[in-house]
Amino acid sequence: ITSSADGTKLAAVVKEGNIWTSNNTGAIWTEDTSVGSTKIWFAITSSADGTKLAATVEGGNIWTSNNSGVSWTVDTIGATKKWMGITSSADGTKLAATANGLNIWTSSNSGATWTVDTSVGATKSWQEITSSADGTKLAAVVYGGNIWTSNNTGATWTEDTSIGATKQWRGITSSADGTKLAAVVSGGNI
Repeated sequence: ITSSADGTKLAAVVKEGNIWTSNNTGAIWTEDTSVGSTKIWFAITSSADGTKLAATVEGGNIWTSNNSGVSWTVDTIGATKKWMGITSSADGTKLAATANGLNIWTSSNSGATWTVDTSVGATKSWQEITSSADGTKLAAVVYGGNIWTSNNTGATWTEDTSIGATKQWRGITSSADGTKLAAVVSGGNI
Protein backbone atom coordinates (compact mmCIF):
# COMPACT_ATOMS: atom_id res chain seq x y z
CA ILE A 1 0.00 0.00 0.00
CA THR A 2 1.17 3.57 -0.60
CA SER A 3 -0.01 7.05 0.31
CA SER A 4 0.29 10.65 -0.79
CA ALA A 5 2.10 12.87 1.72
CA ASP A 6 -1.17 14.25 3.08
CA GLY A 7 -2.77 10.79 3.29
CA THR A 8 -5.77 11.58 1.10
CA LYS A 9 -4.72 9.52 -1.94
CA LEU A 10 -4.10 5.83 -1.30
CA ALA A 11 -3.28 2.93 -3.60
CA ALA A 12 -2.91 -0.77 -2.85
CA VAL A 13 -2.04 -3.86 -4.86
CA VAL A 14 -3.53 -7.32 -4.42
CA LYS A 15 -1.51 -10.44 -5.17
CA GLU A 16 -3.41 -12.30 -7.92
CA GLY A 17 -5.83 -9.38 -8.00
CA ASN A 18 -6.01 -5.75 -9.08
CA ILE A 19 -4.92 -2.27 -8.02
CA TRP A 20 -7.27 -0.39 -5.70
CA THR A 21 -7.27 3.40 -5.23
CA SER A 22 -8.92 5.87 -2.89
CA ASN A 23 -9.04 9.68 -3.16
CA ASN A 24 -10.69 10.25 0.23
CA THR A 25 -8.33 8.77 2.83
CA GLY A 26 -9.70 5.28 2.34
CA ALA A 27 -13.40 6.02 2.93
CA ILE A 28 -14.23 4.70 -0.56
CA TRP A 29 -12.05 2.39 -2.70
CA THR A 30 -12.18 1.78 -6.45
CA GLU A 31 -10.93 -1.43 -8.06
CA ASP A 32 -8.98 -0.77 -11.26
CA THR A 33 -9.49 -3.49 -13.86
CA SER A 34 -8.13 -1.42 -16.77
CA VAL A 35 -4.79 -3.27 -16.91
CA GLY A 36 -6.46 -6.47 -18.10
CA SER A 37 -6.40 -9.76 -16.26
CA THR A 38 -5.47 -9.95 -12.59
CA LYS A 39 -1.77 -9.99 -11.87
CA ILE A 40 0.64 -11.02 -9.12
CA TRP A 41 1.14 -7.46 -7.91
CA PHE A 42 3.97 -7.15 -5.40
CA ALA A 43 4.60 -3.50 -4.51
CA ILE A 44 3.37 0.02 -5.25
CA THR A 45 4.80 3.49 -4.64
CA SER A 46 3.49 7.05 -4.92
CA SER A 47 4.72 10.58 -5.45
CA ALA A 48 4.08 12.97 -2.55
CA ASP A 49 1.03 14.48 -4.27
CA GLY A 50 -0.37 11.04 -5.13
CA THR A 51 -0.58 11.63 -8.87
CA LYS A 52 2.36 9.49 -9.98
CA LEU A 53 2.15 5.79 -9.10
CA ALA A 54 4.38 2.85 -10.01
CA ALA A 55 3.71 -0.82 -9.28
CA THR A 56 5.59 -4.08 -9.77
CA VAL A 57 4.28 -7.43 -10.96
CA GLU A 58 6.10 -10.53 -9.77
CA GLY A 59 6.96 -12.41 -12.96
CA GLY A 60 5.74 -9.52 -15.08
CA ASN A 61 6.47 -5.86 -15.71
CA ILE A 62 6.43 -2.46 -14.03
CA TRP A 63 3.31 -0.33 -14.52
CA THR A 64 3.14 3.47 -14.09
CA SER A 65 0.36 6.03 -13.82
CA ASN A 66 0.56 9.82 -14.05
CA ASN A 67 -3.05 10.48 -13.02
CA SER A 68 -3.53 8.84 -9.60
CA GLY A 69 -4.27 5.45 -11.14
CA VAL A 70 -7.00 6.49 -13.59
CA SER A 71 -4.93 4.96 -16.41
CA TRP A 72 -1.76 2.87 -16.50
CA THR A 73 1.17 2.31 -18.86
CA VAL A 74 3.19 -0.91 -18.90
CA ASP A 75 6.96 -0.47 -18.87
CA THR A 76 8.28 -3.49 -20.76
CA ILE A 77 11.91 -3.59 -19.71
CA GLY A 78 13.01 -6.56 -21.79
CA ALA A 79 11.87 -9.99 -20.67
CA THR A 80 9.48 -10.20 -17.72
CA LYS A 81 11.19 -10.34 -14.35
CA LYS A 82 10.37 -11.29 -10.79
CA TRP A 83 9.93 -7.65 -9.78
CA MET A 84 9.83 -7.07 -6.05
CA GLY A 85 10.18 -3.64 -4.44
CA ILE A 86 9.74 -0.21 -5.97
CA THR A 87 10.30 3.28 -4.59
CA SER A 88 9.76 6.85 -5.76
CA SER A 89 11.16 10.30 -5.12
CA ALA A 90 8.65 12.82 -3.76
CA ASP A 91 8.11 14.35 -7.20
CA GLY A 92 7.70 10.92 -8.81
CA THR A 93 10.44 11.41 -11.39
CA LYS A 94 13.07 9.13 -9.83
CA LEU A 95 12.10 5.48 -9.47
CA ALA A 96 14.10 2.46 -8.36
CA ALA A 97 12.99 -1.18 -8.46
CA THR A 98 14.45 -4.53 -7.46
CA ALA A 99 14.18 -7.80 -9.37
CA ASN A 100 14.68 -10.97 -7.34
CA GLY A 101 17.71 -12.92 -8.56
CA LEU A 102 18.58 -10.13 -10.97
CA ASN A 103 19.49 -6.49 -10.47
CA ILE A 104 18.38 -3.05 -9.35
CA TRP A 105 16.87 -0.80 -12.01
CA THR A 106 16.51 3.00 -11.90
CA SER A 107 14.56 5.59 -13.87
CA SER A 108 14.97 9.37 -13.82
CA ASN A 109 11.90 10.14 -15.96
CA SER A 110 8.95 8.58 -14.10
CA GLY A 111 9.49 5.16 -15.68
CA ALA A 112 9.65 6.20 -19.34
CA THR A 113 13.12 4.60 -19.58
CA TRP A 114 15.06 2.39 -17.19
CA THR A 115 18.76 1.69 -16.53
CA VAL A 116 19.99 -1.58 -15.05
CA ASP A 117 22.74 -1.53 -12.42
CA THR A 118 24.86 -4.64 -12.76
CA SER A 119 27.61 -3.45 -10.40
CA VAL A 120 26.24 -5.29 -7.36
CA GLY A 121 25.87 -8.67 -9.03
CA ALA A 122 22.86 -10.48 -10.39
CA THR A 123 22.41 -13.39 -8.04
CA LYS A 124 20.95 -11.62 -5.03
CA SER A 125 17.48 -12.21 -3.68
CA TRP A 126 16.54 -8.52 -3.74
CA GLN A 127 13.41 -7.63 -1.77
CA GLU A 128 12.23 -4.11 -0.89
CA ILE A 129 13.88 -0.79 -1.76
CA THR A 130 13.39 2.70 -0.32
CA SER A 131 14.32 6.25 -1.28
CA SER A 132 14.90 9.68 0.21
CA ALA A 133 12.43 12.36 -0.89
CA ASP A 134 14.84 13.73 -3.50
CA GLY A 135 15.63 10.23 -4.80
CA THR A 136 19.39 10.49 -4.30
CA LYS A 137 19.66 8.15 -1.30
CA LEU A 138 18.52 4.57 -1.85
CA ALA A 139 18.60 1.49 0.37
CA ALA A 140 17.69 -2.08 -0.59
CA VAL A 141 17.56 -5.36 1.31
CA VAL A 142 18.58 -8.86 0.26
CA TYR A 143 16.82 -11.95 1.61
CA GLY A 144 19.66 -14.09 2.97
CA GLY A 145 22.07 -11.19 2.55
CA ASN A 146 22.72 -7.65 3.70
CA ILE A 147 21.46 -4.10 3.33
CA TRP A 148 22.86 -2.10 0.40
CA THR A 149 22.89 1.72 0.21
CA SER A 150 23.54 4.33 -2.45
CA ASN A 151 24.08 8.07 -2.01
CA ASN A 152 24.07 8.92 -5.73
CA THR A 153 20.71 7.76 -7.10
CA GLY A 154 21.96 4.20 -7.55
CA ALA A 155 25.12 4.98 -9.55
CA THR A 156 27.21 3.10 -6.96
CA TRP A 157 26.26 0.89 -4.02
CA THR A 158 27.82 -0.05 -0.67
CA GLU A 159 27.08 -3.30 1.16
CA ASP A 160 26.55 -2.85 4.91
CA THR A 161 28.12 -5.79 6.75
CA SER A 162 28.20 -4.05 10.15
CA ILE A 163 25.01 -5.77 11.34
CA GLY A 164 26.75 -9.15 11.62
CA ALA A 165 25.67 -12.36 9.92
CA THR A 166 23.45 -12.13 6.86
CA LYS A 167 19.72 -12.06 7.57
CA GLN A 168 16.41 -12.82 5.87
CA TRP A 169 15.68 -9.14 5.15
CA ARG A 170 12.17 -8.40 3.82
CA GLY A 171 11.34 -4.69 4.08
CA ILE A 172 12.98 -1.29 4.50
CA THR A 173 11.86 2.34 4.80
CA SER A 174 13.59 5.70 4.89
CA SER A 175 13.18 9.17 6.36
CA ALA A 176 12.65 11.99 3.87
CA ASP A 177 16.30 13.06 4.06
CA GLY A 178 17.52 9.46 3.77
CA THR A 179 19.63 9.55 6.93
CA LYS A 180 17.37 7.27 8.99
CA LEU A 181 16.46 3.73 7.91
CA ALA A 182 14.37 0.96 9.47
CA ALA A 183 14.39 -2.61 8.15
CA VAL A 184 12.66 -5.86 9.09
CA VAL A 185 13.88 -9.46 9.11
CA SER A 186 11.49 -12.33 8.29
CA GLY A 187 11.06 -14.29 11.52
CA GLY A 188 13.44 -11.85 13.22
CA ASN A 189 13.62 -8.31 14.46
CA ILE A 190 13.44 -4.70 13.31
